[in-house]
Amino acid sequence: MITITEAAIKDKNGKIYTGKHHHLIFRKMPRELIKNSIQGFMTSEEKFVSRQEAAKIAFIAGQIPKLKWKLFSEDLD
Repeated sequence: MITITEAAIKDKNGKIYTGKHHHLIFRKMPRELIKNSIQGFMTSEEKFVSRQEAAKIAFIAGQIPKLKWKLFSEDLD
């Protein structure tokens, strides 16, 4: 079963930064790459997915109790 493993942010160059929470990841990123970045999550298959897709995966995997329209890293605490 696929699960959500961690928060992730993809910068405009396609590089993916990961961590427990998105706000903590932003602290690690170069400032010039933050503006056009995309927030999402990594799966157990090491795939970057959107917040919306992550919510569906987390719900199906039993990581969150109810389906939301998008996932926040705090939902996984």
